[in-house]
Amino acid sequence: MAKGKYRSDIDGLRAVAVIAVLVHHINTTLLPGGFVGVDIFFVISGFLITSQVFSEVKLGAFSLKGFYQRRINRIVPALVTVLLATVIVGIFILSPVDLIRLNVSALLSLLGVSNVYIWMKYGNYFAADAHEAPLLHTWSLGIEEQFYLVWPLFIVLLYRFAPRYVLPILGIGVVAAVGVSQYATGVFATAAYYLLPTRFFELMLGGLLAVYLNKPRNIGKLTAHGVAVAGFLLIGFSLFGLDADSTFPGINALIPCLGAALLILAGSGEMRSRLLTSRPMVFIGLISYSLYLWHWPLIAYLSYLEIPIDLPVGVMLIASSIILAWLSWRYVEVPFRRDGATWHFSRVFTRRFAFPALSLAALAVLSLHFNGFPQRFSPEVSVLEAMTLQKPSEIRKGCHVSNALYSTEPNDACRLGVKKPELDGIMIGDSFANHFTGMVDLLAKPNNLSIMDYTMDSCPPIVGYTIDMSAVYAAHCAKRNERVFSLIERNHYRYVVLAAIWPRDAIAHDMVEASIKRAVENSGEVIVILRNQHIDKAASCPIRHLMFGTDHDCSVAQSALAPYWADIRVEFPQVHFIDPNQVICPEGVCSPIINGQLLYLDDSHLNEVGSRFIGHTLLDRGYSLLHDPVTAPSTGVKFDATAHL
Repeated sequence: MAKGKYRSDIDGLRAVAVIAVLVHHINTTLLPGGFVGVDIFFVISGFLITSQVFSEVKLGAFSLKGFYQRRINRIVPALVTVLLATVIVGIFILSPVDLIRLNVSALLSLLGVSNVYIWMKYGNYFAADAHEAPLLHTWSLGIEEQFYLVWPLFIVLLYRFAPRYVLPILGIGVVAAVGVSQYATGVFATAAYYLLPTRFFELMLGGLLAVYLNKPRNIGKLTAHGVAVAGFLLIGFSLFGLDADSTFPGINALIPCLGAALLILAGSGEMRSRLLTSRPMVFIGLISYSLYLWHWPLIAYLSYLEIPIDLPVGVMLIASSIILAWLSWRYVEVPFRRDGATWHFSRVFTRRFAFPALSLAALAVLSLHFNGFPQRFSPEVSVLEAMTLQKPSEIRKGCHVSNALYSTEPNDACRLGVKKPELDGIMIGDSFANHFTGMVDLLAKPNNLSIMDYTMDSCPPIVGYTIDMSAVYAAHCAKRNERVFSLIERNHYRYVVLAAIWPRDAIAHDMVEASIKRAVENSGEVIVILRNQHIDKAASCPIRHLMFGTDHDCSVAQSALAPYWADIRVEFPQVHFIDPNQVICPEGVCSPIINGQLLYLDDSHLNEVGSRFIGHTLLDRGYSLLHDPVTAPSTGVKFDATAHL
């Protein structure tokens, strides 16, 4: 804000945002939609930045150097402090691969592109492995820093060429940006969460409000009170009505953003919310930036060390976060911002941005060159971690595609089994079908089969099944399934392999049965690969056991399959079932690591090593893609592929 226009209620709104995020990260059940605190921050940031920039542009006093100098002084000192502390702790407790990721993300956080890196490396923000990334939360800083690169220039050009139409153009822009976000969220859900184009409207909404309030507006107390109540209700609904399963951002993100904008609007007159202007809220608001920076590394490291956040730990975590935030605000944020205002831009840029960036770059390069300093742990840690990097989706890239590429045609080069001109069959399904490709590749060879894999994320081969899918994903999956089943009907493949994370709910019974029937009636033989066991922390538990010497049991009891499989087996006795859990779950106890082989990529998906290990083990027991053995060669025990049906 311009000097002399400090608004304590905005600091109070910052407090609402950071408290929401903090509570949500500690316990999602307490505040399922607490992640919208970040969206509130975006609106506030867009409002404050645009207020300052637009006022200076109107006065002809705007300087791009001055703007970026203020941004560096405001953002970088506290960020570098937290990055340094996080990296130092990481050296002592993170595995080699995780240390490399931390050091690379530290550099990219400072450069303002960590959101892109986190999207590519971790994917879903709510995924289990992402919760152990100490700098996961810096994705939002990336959004803001990228916004700062384009927004001031946009305001300058807009005011220069259309000074009378700034407000309506911004209004139209916000509506268009919301539309873009809503559409992209349905098509590229994970990318939409992390990237600027789908978040742009949130900051832009704050900018629109800043331009609107640049001229004095007479807002009566009664109107202000009503607007404030509406703002609180919208934010309250978002905090408790949204959760990790909600489509986000898009329209759902607009709800808390409008709430924040209404509260800022309500406080622009004489009436200010007593809650937002109370001393505790203003205090939390003042330290909110540092509090946001510090709280997540603490949570992530507790999770990494498998320390549960119960009530005592949660209280200590909150207290530690607030203390660190106050120290950071008092001794880093305030003095560095004050001193930096008197420096030349070149000095600020060199000392407070370029030098830390070069230092972090050197650290990242050293980590990459020395493979994360594996000598800190036993050699087996690096061996197991190397297995987790074998990702079937990357190995079979082009054969397995994202939901957005639903219209891609089958690629004849995508072959499993033997390499020969003749095609024997097709394998269809979702990401679970993709992670079974290594297994199928091995099991197809004894029968001299060549199988084309044609798989897609989030699309089980079940015609009509759309549970837990967004409208766009459901539409894409429906079109994809119609395509693949039409291929089956047209080509009458000798063999059709169906694999997926088969649903457990009873509502899927008829749809699964109808889909298998459609495949059976239009092919020579159908092979169904059953879903493998879900194991919490399947990929990390064995590695942490080696790193920290914990006695935590990584295995779990085998879950029962959906009851409908028994009916389907009776109705289609000619269908051949392959159960990977025969390897993963000997005697009903499922382990993510067998004979030194780490099978999993995450809690559910197999890595390529695990997929092929299961394939080799089944081959050793006498299985192939088409046949079960009567007895296992080594033990004489009968193995029934449908024993758990």
